[in-house]
Amino acid sequence: MPTNLLEHKNSKRKRISLMMDWVFKSIFYDLEDPSILVSLLMAVDPSFKKIRLFPNEERVEHPESKAIRYDIRGIINEEIYFDLEIQQEGNIEDQAIRIVFYLSRLLSSQAAKGKDYRDLKPVRVIMLTDFSLLKGKKKEEISDELFYLIGEKTGMSLTKHIQVSIIEAGTAGRLLRKPLDCLSALDHWRIVFKFAGDPDKEKWIEQIMSVNEGCRKAVEKMQEIPMDMIEYMNETDRLDRAMVRNGEIRRARERAMEKGLKRGLKRGLKQGMEQGMEQGLAQGALLKLIRLTLKKLERGLTIAEIADDLMEEEVFIQRISEIKDKYPDYSDQQIAVEILTGYNAQR
Repeated sequence: MPTNLLEHKNSKRKRISLMMDWVFKSIFYDLEDPSILVSLLMAVDPSFKKIRLFPNEERVEHPESKAIRYDIRGIINEEIYFDLEIQQEGNIEDQAIRIVFYLSRLLSSQAAKGKDYRDLKPVRVIMLTDFSLLKGKKKEEISDELFYLIGEKTGMSLTKHIQVSIIEAGTAGRLLRKPLDCLSALDHWRIVFKFAGDPDKEKWIEQIMSVNEGCRKAVEKMQEIPMDMIEYMNETDRLDRAMVRNGEIRRARERAMEKGLKRGLKRGLKQGMEQGMEQGLAQGALLKLIRLTLKKLERGLTIAEIADDLMEEEVFIQRISEIKDKYPDYSDQQIAVEILTGYNAQR
């Protein structure tokens, strides 16, 4: 049975968004009918009229096999290999490295044996973000940008075979100040990615659907997703995150034990373990969960609301809250260490 995603916020049904990974892929990765994807890409560049999609990469079921995989990959107009990605959070440094990785894969995957380098087709990574990455020197607000390989001193374009498009959905709230007839097709998509499914923006979304056929089809297709599928995929996502987090906890614990044992005689076992934990955590799923939890606590959400929103167990959210209450000056890293050392002590 389909679910109406533009319903009252007090509904117990879980809201979904086009920025959710599985929803995004189910809407835009359609080998039989890529018309919604074509509409989005034509908003990026009107010349992108023909799309051929490639098969998705296999899903991994174990954290040790985790790899950076394409979201949606194909070729535009039989001329440009592309990868379309969504990111819900991050920073320019990390995402830039991620983008370079995808660009290198798109280039190296082209069969070049026996061919001239000039036969290589251009590659483009298109990244939709739910946060702001574009912080340039200009005063006007910039929410989408196209990057090439350009010299720092000369400003000379070395090649246009390497292309990057960044589109911010996370800053779409700024567009509330603009009349509908002043919005571009790409503005429509930014709004739909950010707010489709939000009952507070229902009228705004309906207005965009009335003037943008691609956006209308995307929202309607999202509305047709059965509730049992939503519940199943939300639970699958929760288990996937738990799998990754538990794997990181285990690896961090192993590194902590190793460093703790090495330093234990000189500095004390607990101090050595804590230093090992800090070095082993890096920027993993646990730190991401802590950051999101603290942000939502600051906004006044309850433990139950946060657990439901992040699809995590309440006991885990409660533990983060308790540590922050007990140690208000703790950084995210220190909270993670406290969780891990407590986890270690219980075993």
